[in-house]
Amino acid sequence: MDNKKIDISSSALEKGLEIAKNFLDKLIMPAIEETGLLLKDQVSLWKFKNQVKMINKAKSFCEKNNISPKTISLKLLCPLFDYSAIEDDEILQDKWAILLSNMVDSEQNIENHVFPYILSQLSTNEFLILEKVFGEKQNRIKQLNYELDEYRKNKPKFEEQIKTKLNDLKNELEQLNNDKMSHGVFNEVWRVQKEQRKQEAELHTLNYKETTILFSLKKPEIIPDFSLEEFELSNLIRLGLVKEVKDFYTGTQRLEIPNEHDDDYLKVDFDIEVESNVENILTELGELFINACQEKTKKQPLTNAIANAGLRVR
Repeated sequence: MDNKKIDISSSALEKGLEIAKNFLDKLIMPAIEETGLLLKDQVSLWKFKNQVKMINKAKSFCEKNNISPKTISLKLLCPLFDYSAIEDDEILQDKWAILLSNMVDSEQNIENHVFPYILSQLSTNEFLILEKVFGEKQNRIKQLNYELDEYRKNKPKFEEQIKTKLNDLKNELEQLNNDKMSHGVFNEVWRVQKEQRKQEAELHTLNYKETTILFSLKKPEIIPDFSLEEFELSNLIRLGLVKEVKDFYTGTQRLEIPNEHDDDYLKVDFDIEVESNVENILTELGELFINACQEKTKKQPLTNAIANAGLRVR
């Protein structure tokens, strides 16, 4: 086999560099010739411009929301600058700026070093889907808290109304039983008994309504099916923002008792169908992360995702 020599002459290197430069011209805007800078300088300038743009946006968010900036560690600040420097999507650039403004807010306590890394790993679509799901949870919890407050405020009144009606129905039923039974009286008795059962059911529901609401408040938010591509979902699971959960349940059971007189014991066979329902839910880390990337006002300080969503279990 012939040994091939690598041409390292200056002309060959120049030719290779020219080919690479021509290709990179198509990838980097503006073209290298427009600035007259070397490739390294051009990339550095582009990153620097992105950093300056992001910092100015963060400054605007701070001024808009009357945020008093605090000093944060370089361990937290440097990765944020490095990751945001290569972001060219306008939507995500805003998210970087909001994240920075929340991190420097003296009234907030965001010291999570993983948030800049997570944001650097997300596409615009992935972020917007998570943001939409988190917003839906905020709205759901807000509505549930309203229902809980109304329930606690009005429960004594509703309970008294139901008990009063049950007592009236009891008296009415006793009066009917004292009357001479006839077809008409029988129908009235049936009507009163039916209304009694209805009122008792309402009283039972009223007593357990608070438990039901509190249980709903703690439920995680489900990621809608088909809202994400499979590779996007895998990425979100990898980052710990989404978790796959399986809900197992059994189907119809069939009981067979064979009539075998020669056996000392009866044999019982069960046919049990076990099925599962797979859902993807937004994790607590996912809620905290999305919440840290949302613009806040001083009237709504950021403590954690649950508090921001309005969960007030008392």
